[in-house]
Amino acid sequence: MRPGPRLGLESKLAWRNVWRNPRRTALTVAATVFAVVLVVFSVAMAAGVHEKMIDDTVRVRSGHVTLTGPGYLEELTLDHHLRLDAATRSVLESTPGVDGYAPRMVSFGLLSEASATRGVLVIGVDPDREEGVTSLPTYLKAGRFLRGAAQRPMVLGERLAKFLSVDIGDRVLLYSVAYSLESAYDLFEVTGIMRLPEAQMDRSLAVIDLIDAQSFFVFGDRISEIAVLASEVDAVPSLVLSLRTRLDISKIEVHPWQDVMPELEQILFLDDAGMYIMLLILVIVVAFGILNTILMAVLERQRELGVVLALGLSPASVFRMVYLESLLLAGLGLVAGLAIAIPLVLYFQAHPITLSGDMAQVTELFGFEPMIVWKLKVMNPIGSTLTILGVAIVTALYPALKASRGRPVDVLRSL
Repeated sequence: MRPGPRLGLESKLAWRNVWRNPRRTALTVAATVFAVVLVVFSVAMAAGVHEKMIDDTVRVRSGHVTLTGPGYLEELTLDHHLRLDAATRSVLESTPGVDGYAPRMVSFGLLSEASATRGVLVIGVDPDREEGVTSLPTYLKAGRFLRGAAQRPMVLGERLAKFLSVDIGDRVLLYSVAYSLESAYDLFEVTGIMRLPEAQMDRSLAVIDLIDAQSFFVFGDRISEIAVLASEVDAVPSLVLSLRTRLDISKIEVHPWQDVMPELEQILFLDDAGMYIMLLILVIVVAFGILNTILMAVLERQRELGVVLALGLSPASVFRMVYLESLLLAGLGLVAGLAIAIPLVLYFQAHPITLSGDMAQVTELFGFEPMIVWKLKVMNPIGSTLTILGVAIVTALYPALKASRGRPVDVLRSL
């Protein structure tokens, strides 16, 4: 018998055997469908939520990419600075993937009003550029974001304003140490109050105009960092590489958000680890389901397999036939699962869920917007398909080998 007809016969026999016990086949396919839907749905939700968490955090803090002077991240002092000169501007404005950038001056100080004093993080920003990069202006609860007729305007976190007992129009005293190592102190007018999602930042953040910050700290035209907003989170590695290639790295360090916020990377890693452990358990359950179905089918058909071996069907053909049964079961589950999972994920991707109640409070406690979003990436269904197929390929080995090693003489003796 030629290979072509033989393979066709094996395929027909495998397809017929799959439906010999419809109930068992339906249960196995249903388990595979459930696994595929859950895997695709969970991975898409993790991708969407993680991207949202990163986007929410970098828009309040550092940007997707942060440019600093050499050694700034290790010391966080005014001694490690850089300048936003014409060459740096040209690189930032011409590099693909840069959606915006904002220069900042960052330092620490004491903020006082009457008898109340608190240590604060002082950030000097360019109001026009900051609105294109950060989400800070969107958290404004009252007043204006560094605009208006006020001299030396300042925007405070809501908790900080309550601690100091100040409101819009009040003046506060900022005290710190200038770049020249002289004492720096001056009055600033509160022009805005923000309600920031992260409690610690809400208790300690004071935002002033970049020009006022450079004057207050006697910093000249120096800045502490440049926050760069990428077009998307996935583009950050290529953007970092491109900026490192085009900028003078002896004067400017280029840091992805993972360098600036390693704690966020750890949170995402632990979340991924928990999800993949759960999905691994699910895949193992599916593997045992496929193994049980194929093995039971082989044990029930021992006499039949012995007869076809006695009639001249080779052990290799029996092996392939049983192996095809496993792949057909997995294939049916995959097709049905993807047909359900992909439209489901696309629907939730277009209609994110806004959290409320205790869940919203917990989410906001960590500084994230209380929302669950989904994002379907190409590798999600591809990876799920390859995983289930790999499971089917491995779990079918033992039943297929057992079927091909049957001896016709043993079957004939039992008749």
